[in-house]
Formats: sequence, structure tokens, C-alpha cells
Amino acid sequence: MTLLSVSALALGGITTGLLSSSAGAAGSTPGVSANSITIGATVPLSGIAVSYAPVSAAANAVFKWVNAHGGVNGRKIKYIRLDDCYGLASYGLGCTAGASVTTLSQNQVLVAQDHVFATVGSLGTAAEESVEGYLKQNGVPQLFVNSGSKAWDDPSQYPDLFGYQTSYNAEGKIFAEFIKTHYAGETLGFIGQNDDFGANGLLGLTDGGVNVASANALTYNTADAITGSTSDIQADVATLQASKCQVVVLDSVPPFTTGILEVAHALGYSPTWIISSVGADPTSVNFAGEAGAYTLDYFPSVTDTGDAWIPWTRKVLLADKTDFPTFTSSSIMTGNELYGVGYAVEFVEALKAEGKTVTRAGFVKSLLSATFSGPAITPLKYSASNHQGLQGGVIAKIDANGSKAPVNATPVNGTVFTTGNSKASPLKTTTKLTISPIPSWLK
Repeated sequence: MTLLSVSALALGGITTGLLSSSAGAAGSTPGVSANSITIGATVPLSGIAVSYAPVSAAANAVFKWVNAHGGVNGRKIKYIRLDDCYGLASYGLGCTAGASVTTLSQNQVLVAQDHVFATVGSLGTAAEESVEGYLKQNGVPQLFVNSGSKAWDDPSQYPDLFGYQTSYNAEGKIFAEFIKTHYAGETLGFIGQNDDFGANGLLGLTDGGVNVASANALTYNTADAITGSTSDIQADVATLQASKCQVVVLDSVPPFTTGILEVAHALGYSPTWIISSVGADPTSVNFAGEAGAYTLDYFPSVTDTGDAWIPWTRKVLLADKTDFPTFTSSSIMTGNELYGVGYAVEFVEALKAEGKTVTRAGFVKSLLSATFSGPAITPLKYSASNHQGLQGGVIAKIDANGSKAPVNATPVNGTVFTTGNSKASPLKTTTKLTISPIPSWLK
């Protein structure tokens, strides 16, 4: 199981708005009352990226679970999720949001109308970059951004901005180590999204010490999702096949992963695929030909009932009949859901550490000093110089499911890789995986 975090499709030029929050009396903290705290997120709840909707739904299930068990320090959590349709509402594409809706306009609603304490788990690289200035201007923390861009690790410019998942750079460095160990000397190809998702991932491969010939380092146009064109990926796959690339790394979102694999299958081309965690979730790719591909996991397998977080997550989702009305004890749990549970747990842990008096500055301070216990394979630890979030994961192989599309991935061994964004950040490994306990107050 891997996560669908996502690099958002390229958004048009969006300027930061002038609408500011005026919530609360002088000296009060917006979104915080004696018995509640209001947070929000802009996420794709419709349109071409609707498959990401379960991420925030699972986070909401955690908040409901916590509320049902007394809240945090006496406060219930209200989580407002607004549909920004991936910032693509103006293109239609199945969006139910109005054509004038943008990620910025929805953040303006959250800040100036709903008076949120913070945004928590908003999704998409370009989408979230488009509101960095607006949220900073209004003093609103931008927490646990659902994207692996290294843009979230910029504490000097954005001290209240925090990522969550392992960065694309770090992921690329880990893939490079895997390639050097198992596929040394084989011809390497790359297809990446033509924004910082693909660029960061390719840089990680290079920083990790593998070489992709320029002729085999290819991109697909993010606008193809809008036009429905497949010409980019058809040409890219044909080029790599002609170059006899034996190993191909994909930095692609799920619809493009599916398209690339389908084109390769039609051409009779079957290299070893190594797919970014962003685009490898089997239930989203939904193509039998993904079986045998490798990816990076920063969460345990959803079938690993020996990890206490897996049955606990299932219990939390089963309890939420509003967000998960059809989820049953036999339903397949996905990476989307575990990811949402992950950042929600970290939010409530930081909120609990903050104590009864909650301020934005105090919460950020708690984030920087807290030792988190959560479902991720690698520990979440922020610092004054690191706002990225998770630092690594395990290499996992997509399991075959007969003639059907795969539904799960399994770690290939017990090696856990950790590293940072920069080329100078060392790559460390361990085989001693320690499962974080579930805090008693969460059970």
C-alpha cells in the first residue's frame, strides 16, 4: 500500500488575495473557543482527482473518533473540507464546484468566513504553492500539506508551513540506492510530470548516484489531463522501448501511471517499473499490469494486522458511517485512507501537547518539539531547520492478484531507508523497525 499524496496539475497564475481574516476579539486565537477548534482544508472532492477524496475523509474519521471519546483537552475538532477540484474547476472535468472556484478562493472562505485555526492536510503541490503567501499574510499555519515537494521545507521563508510525506527528492535517492544494488549496469529510463514533482524526483535519482541519459529522461505534459491527450506518454514509452531501457522510474500521478503501463503493455514493452509513491497506489492505478512494480511505502501494509495501527484504523473507519457508509469489516483499506489517518493522528497529538491554552505560535512550537507516535514507518520529527516531515520508507513490490488489478504492495525486505532533501544528506538504513504504540487516549 502506498500513498496517493499528489503533485497537483499545473495551475494558472493565481495571485495571493487581499481578503484577510478578522475573526475573534483582540487577543483571541481564530478558530479556537473554550470547547472547540476549527480547522480546514482545500481538497479535490470532485473532478479528475476525486480519487484523493478518501484522504481527507479518513482524517475526518479520526477527528470524529477523537470527538466521540472526549475531544482533545476538552475541545472537539471541527474539520471543514472545501472542494477546490484540484484548482481545475474552470475546466469542468466533472467538477461540481463552480467554474470560478480556485484553491485561493476556497482558502479565502476558510480564513475570512470560517475563521479556521489552521489548514490541515490540504492537497496538491501547485495548489498549495498558490496560497502560501495568502496564508502567511493572515498568520494561518499551513499544516501537513499532501504533497512531496521540497517547497514545504522552507522554514526561513514560511515558518508556519509544514509538509508531511517523504519528499520526492528523498524518494529519488532511495530509488537510486535500490537500482544500484539490484539493477547495476542496466539502462535506466525516466518519465516524470513536467513540474517540480518530476523535476524533484529526477534530481533525487541523480543525487543518489544513478545516471539517466538525457534522451531517456522524459516528461509528460500536465495539461494532458485537461485535454485528454495521450500523445506525450505514447511518445515517451516508445522512446524508452527503442532505447532498450531495462528499468523505468515513473514520477506520475495515478491516471498517468495507468496510461503509461497500458501503452507499454500494448507495445509489448515490459521493463522493471519503479513508481513514485504518489502514483503507485494499486487501487487507484487499477491495472493488472502494475503487478511486480516497485514503489516506496512510508506506511505498513494494510494487511499487516500485526501492526496495531492497521486494526485501529479499520475500527475508526467502520465507526464513521457518514464518510465511509459502505466500508465493512471485509472492505479493502487503501493507502489514501491510511495517509489521512496518519496526519490526523499527528495533528491531535500536537494539539494535546499544546495543552488547554491553544495559540498558533504555541502549536507550531509543539510541532517542532513533539515526539509523535503514528502509523508511519519512519518517525515524524520536525525541527527548526526541517519542516519536510517523514524522511524515508521501505521499498515495496506490488502484489499480483491473478488476472485482476492488484490491491496491495508488500515490503521486499526489512530495510528501512531514511534521508533528507539535499544531496549532502546521508542515506541511512536500518532493519530494526520499531512500531510506534498507539497512545492510550486514542484507543
